[in-house]
Amino acid sequence: MPAHKLWPSFGRFAQATYSPQLIAGLAILYFVACKPGLRLAIVHPSATAVWPGTGIALAALLLLGYRVWPGIFLGAFLVNLTTAGSILSSLGIASGNTLEALLGAYLVTRFANGRRVFDRAEDIFKFLFLACVLATTVGASAGAASLFLTGFSGGMQLEQLWLTWWLGDMTGAILVTPCFLLWSAPTGARRSQRQLVLQGAALVSLLLVGAIVFGDFLFPNAQDYPLKFICIPFVVWTAFELRPRETALAMLAFSGLAIGSALHAARGIAIPNESLLVLQVFLGVAALTSLLVSVAVAERNRHEETLEKAKIELEERVLERTRELEERIARQERAEEAVRGLSGRLLQTQDEERRRIARELHDSTGQSLAVLIMNLSNLSKKAGSPELSRQLDENTELVRSVSKELRTTSYLLHPPLLDELGLRTGLRWYIEGFKERSNIEVSLNVAENLRFPPDMEMMIFRVVQECLTNIHRHSGSATAAISLSNSGGRLTLLIVDKGKGIPPDKLTSAAGVGLRGMRERVKAFGGELEILSDGKGTVVRAVIPLRGSADGRES
Repeated sequence: MPAHKLWPSFGRFAQATYSPQLIAGLAILYFVACKPGLRLAIVHPSATAVWPGTGIALAALLLLGYRVWPGIFLGAFLVNLTTAGSILSSLGIASGNTLEALLGAYLVTRFANGRRVFDRAEDIFKFLFLACVLATTVGASAGAASLFLTGFSGGMQLEQLWLTWWLGDMTGAILVTPCFLLWSAPTGARRSQRQLVLQGAALVSLLLVGAIVFGDFLFPNAQDYPLKFICIPFVVWTAFELRPRETALAMLAFSGLAIGSALHAARGIAIPNESLLVLQVFLGVAALTSLLVSVAVAERNRHEETLEKAKIELEERVLERTRELEERIARQERAEEAVRGLSGRLLQTQDEERRRIARELHDSTGQSLAVLIMNLSNLSKKAGSPELSRQLDENTELVRSVSKELRTTSYLLHPPLLDELGLRTGLRWYIEGFKERSNIEVSLNVAENLRFPPDMEMMIFRVVQECLTNIHRHSGSATAAISLSNSGGRLTLLIVDKGKGIPPDKLTSAAGVGLRGMRERVKAFGGELEILSDGKGTVVRAVIPLRGSADGRES
């Protein structure tokens, strides 16, 4: 079963009732792990600087719960009873070891994140103080007191006995507890082949240096020199390369190798208790340092992975938003293109309708009015009464005036001169009539040879017509100037007046055939319309790209 599925099942089993087999198994594990440690007891048979039982007991309570304490008590009682002392002293020592583990587990659970204490460097410091420094004083004090009260202290100094006991318990908690807690948690991501090679190299280097420094592997008298600190760089290297769970196991193996190498190098000679305590302190400090470094590196890696995931998610969101924005812009452009197409068709339909109405006014209505004028003239000649003849002549003049206005309106709707003689003649005819109607002096500057396709000439005529109409209605200007030039493949139409200008809110709000209509007409030919207006006048500038020869005719 995979580890990430095994852990929840194990947790549910731990929270359920505990069988006698589990209690017995924990007692046997405690007994087997601690029995070799008592063989290294120097100051007293029951006080040793090597005591892995503290780490086993603390890990068991954190993983399985407080109800497994009988297994710890039974294992501690048996290992002490079979070593030295009496039943009473063994009961006191076992009680101290059990209370020590219970207190440490409670403090770690309450203040240091419980079984996940080794996930953060900050909780490791709490674990060191609460479980390794504070809680172990209970076991050391209870053990020393039990030996003293039962008369098994052997007359030795209680300070030395207590210190040995306390350092042994503290080192056991630092070295053993992380192994059980970290290896019971789900595994992380797989490592690459390069990472596995670096991990193997770091681990082998650490064990090799430990064997050299603490034993007589290469140098028989190496332990007589202060070479222990040579191990620190390799400890840090191992912590950088390995995960916290692997680092904890590596430091446990390193500690076992160091103690074994030191005992082998002694060649049967008893090692001073002070030397063993110094060795244990060094191993505890090295294990704590490696664990802190490894957890810090793991935290950094987790943060980097989180940031990388957040970066990827952010990039995906940005890409998604960009795609949505592009789609929205594309839809908007298609909508604008459709609107422009519709506007172009409406303007084209409007021009065609003007052409049709102008033709009907000119051909049908105009001819009817001409016939009416002829009939009225004939009636006037045949009238016998002077009064009737006068009235007929007045009606004839009135019909002539209506016919003239109708012909002018027809020409304004669609000037026939624009189709017959070109843009310049059509504009000149229109401007002459505009001068008579508005009393505004208009100058026209258009080259003689400028000819364009009919639809473009109609567009230019309508733009000029709309501009002059606006000048007459709104600007109050007495003059206007119109110029049309072709330079560099671009046609430039410029209309200038000296009036009061266009209010800013009217530049974009005009509808119909006003300013917006002019823009649509120019844009339909790929051109741009620019309007500059202030209190001194208005400038309308239209630039349309041309395709064709230099005189403006399309090829």
